[in-house]
Amino acid sequence: MAFTDHCDLYAAVHEEGANRLIQHLMLQRPSMFNYATADVAANKELWCEQVKFTDDVPKYGNPIFTVLPPLPVIGVDSPPVGLSYCVQLQKFELDFHPNNIFGLPPELDPLKEQHFALHFLVCGALACPDDRVLEQIPVLPPETNKERPEKVPPVHVPGKLQCFCLRVFVVGHFERAFILSKETLLGKVDGVEIVDIKPGELENSIECYIRTAVTMTLRQKLAIPLATFFVSFPLFGMGTVILTPTTNPPIPNNPAIEEDQLKAFITMTVI
Repeated sequence: MAFTDHCDLYAAVHEEGANRLIQHLMLQRPSMFNYATADVAANKELWCEQVKFTDDVPKYGNPIFTVLPPLPVIGVDSPPVGLSYCVQLQKFELDFHPNNIFGLPPELDPLKEQHFALHFLVCGALACPDDRVLEQIPVLPPETNKERPEKVPPVHVPGKLQCFCLRVFVVGHFERAFILSKETLLGKVDGVEIVDIKPGELENSIECYIRTAVTMTLRQKLAIPLATFFVSFPLFGMGTVILTPTTNPPIPNNPAIEEDQLKAFITMTVI
């Protein structure tokens, strides 16, 4: 059966091409995958992992890290205290059904039909100041703060970073949903699993954070309004060509995740 038996146009992206694109993106836009406070980003010795990037990154002044503010110490406000940290995404792989790029943990295996899987290695560290550094932070009595009309500036304390790495697996699928009254194609997360984290409650909490981060990234950054696929253009003065996603029936899944590919089926109408 030809790919266009039930549609006029067909397009597909193979998982190998998608992973190659991700690798190029990591090399050319490292700041999308590396996050740290300013002091860590400026000092290679503090990075959890050395960052690979193309010559164009420094040539055009593109950042290697996305710089974020220090992590505040909860309950400390006289003055506020912030800690340095570093988070780096070291590996990112995409696998379309059937699962054959990487193995899934038992909790997510087998990968269901019309689903995709993600595997990434994330490394991070939180700077831990020693007692000597903490004792040098000035202490302002609460009544002193009340007399000050201005806010007390925060103190950013240095410390030693102890890096760790986590292997994370995510499975999901694509679905259509209405966002801001527009029918939109977006990825939906079905499950998250981190390898070898104890105790279980800590693993569940980290998985909850990662699930939230991945879900919101898919919704905010990778959501595609279906109107994007609706294209019309004149054809040599003989009419107008309109391209739209093929409906169900005859195509049950559009886009379809199968045979290691993400497939799209398009209907062409001339009016």
